[in-house]
Amino acid sequence: MTSPDGETTRGALRDFDFDEPQVEGAKAVIAFAVPADLAYLEGHFPGAPIVPGVAQVVALAERQARRVWPDLGAAAGLRRVKFKKALYPGDRLELHLERSDDRVTFTIEGPDAERYTQGALLVK
Repeated sequence: MTSPDGETTRGALRDFDFDEPQVEGAKAVIAFAVPADLAYLEGHFPGAPIVPGVAQVVALAERQARRVWPDLGAAAGLRRVKFKKALYPGDRLELHLERSDDRVTFTIEGPDAERYTQGALLVK
């Protein structure tokens, strides 16, 4: 959807395109794509969009962990988060999650298993 002046309206912007989670006990893998009209790309950065780190942690790692494990405790912090490679529109990636008592470790990997992002979401 666009406004009368041709700008994309916020309501027309999308979330990541997720496949169904593949869950085995305390581990899950979720394939996803970064659409060109992803809401988080707006203003980050004009002409050379990349997915912001906060979107990777909140919209990918935390939200998908809660989708897989609805009983997950409240967020208590982050540990060892590293952004190794940028996520761009058109990328097709995998989110790997592993749950333990007090955390969910996460990695975002490319098709060649190269790590783009990694870290741990602490829960209580």
